[in-house]
Amino acid sequence: MDNLIQRVPSARLRRPMSKNINITLQLLYKVIYSTFTSEKPGLHTILRKGKRRCELNCQCAQIKIKSANAPGTKNFTWRRKDNVPTRYGFSGDPGVKAALDITCSPLEILSSLVTDELLEHIVRETNWYAVAHSPAASSHMGKWTPTSRQEVLAYLGIRVVMGLWKPVNYRDFWSTNRVLRHELVAEVMTRDRFDQLTTHLHFSHLEEGAPLPEDSMWKLQPIVNSLNDSFRSVFVPGQDIAIDESLCKFRGRLGFKTYNPTKRARFRLKVYKLSASTGPAAGYTSCFEVYTGKDRGDIPSFTKVVLHLMKFGGGFLGKGYQLFVDNWYTLPTLFHLLQSHRTNAVGTARLNRKFMPKNLVVRRKGDIDYRSSKTAMLALLGKDRSHVTMLSTVHTAAMDGDKPLVVKDYNVGMKGVDVGDQMASYYPTTRRSRVWYKKVFFFLYAWADHHALGSEESQKAFRVGLASELLGQFREGTDPKWSRTLPKTPPAEIHTLRDRRFVVSRIPAGRRRRCRMCSMRGRRRSSKTYCSDCNAGLCT
Repeated sequence: MDNLIQRVPSARLRRPMSKNINITLQLLYKVIYSTFTSEKPGLHTILRKGKRRCELNCQCAQIKIKSANAPGTKNFTWRRKDNVPTRYGFSGDPGVKAALDITCSPLEILSSLVTDELLEHIVRETNWYAVAHSPAASSHMGKWTPTSRQEVLAYLGIRVVMGLWKPVNYRDFWSTNRVLRHELVAEVMTRDRFDQLTTHLHFSHLEEGAPLPEDSMWKLQPIVNSLNDSFRSVFVPGQDIAIDESLCKFRGRLGFKTYNPTKRARFRLKVYKLSASTGPAAGYTSCFEVYTGKDRGDIPSFTKVVLHLMKFGGGFLGKGYQLFVDNWYTLPTLFHLLQSHRTNAVGTARLNRKFMPKNLVVRRKGDIDYRSSKTAMLALLGKDRSHVTMLSTVHTAAMDGDKPLVVKDYNVGMKGVDVGDQMASYYPTTRRSRVWYKKVFFFLYAWADHHALGSEESQKAFRVGLASELLGQFREGTDPKWSRTLPKTPPAEIHTLRDRRFVVSRIPAGRRRRCRMCSMRGRRRSSKTYCSDCNAGLCT
């Protein structure tokens, strides 16, 4: 720590207040900047005070300040002048990187994201979990038989069909009522087998005696890693990208479940994601990160999310990308850090954030007030139906009609995450569940069903074709070993049984048995009496 301060003479530490360490944002900016500019591992610096600590890898010899006007320094000021932006040229290589085109089938597109290795992993973990947890989901289910890759694909296909039909109760697909029954789903798989797969679906396990991992995502981490790798490698977005959070409704017991009374889904799981904003693949998710609880470090959590998705998630820093974020992420220090890595940034802002100008005032509808910094950063306040605050590194205070140009560009560029969520919400594959990792899996699985990678079909037509290919020729719903319904008795035999006189007696020990006559009529009814001649339960 002493060596670090000697290398940067202008960095100072404030005195601790309320027994908490307060690191000046000037030093924090320099340490963060050095972390994301040094390519080789350097000194392991630990700033510690009591139980709080900030562990960062930096190389002291490479700590450099590219601008003396960074937010938090003495020279950083806001001026009543229009901005002179520095727009970095785009050097990325956007487009589809897999062997996909408009002739590819929906299953080929899905297979490029949900790989064969991932499917084999799911099959292996599901079979292991079913053997290790032998109790069946209900008493009427038979013993577990190992699943296969083809059966898992058929299971995923049924989930896609459920998203297309959206029944109130998923059991209606196997209903005896022909109005509600879905014949194709019933032929592919019985309801008991579907329930078995849903119950035993698993993605990661611990060896016997192994300690519980500190990572809260360990039960889903193989899925997260595989999908992130596929999303990054299959498609590279264009210059305009957006970062925002997606919400997955969940009311089960979980430590990192969030609560917001202003949202429709008050209890939910949160996933941060980076999406393409423009072009035919708008809404495509390039990388994501699941929220696993509050990060109580010294670096703001929203700054960590942006830097993680931009650098470690997809390698978007230093290529001239234009990032759009909302007011939860926007901060002058973050935007200045993105500028130093040749990344443009635009976002709504909050005036009460640190280093934002405090003297912006508008009185009437249509008025604007703005300030700019020497580092080509624009802060603009406008009034329409309410006050709108913008922060941008690529805009001036120019107007486009009755609105500032920065506002119009933001409305276009920020739609990436919303478009992806909108497409996934039309035909959802998620079902109500108390197991969080299964809910998140199908929430992420819906992002992989993106039709714009090589198909020109509509979203509905794409999903219909995908469901048909996933189901394939798999037909085990009519297999007697899975069915609990006895074969239908011909009507003539039913009349013969009605005319026959049975010797009915009570079942010993007060037990119950299913009525044979009711089962022939497609009903389920238990009885305390039975026929001693044919040893069959009968209602009396």
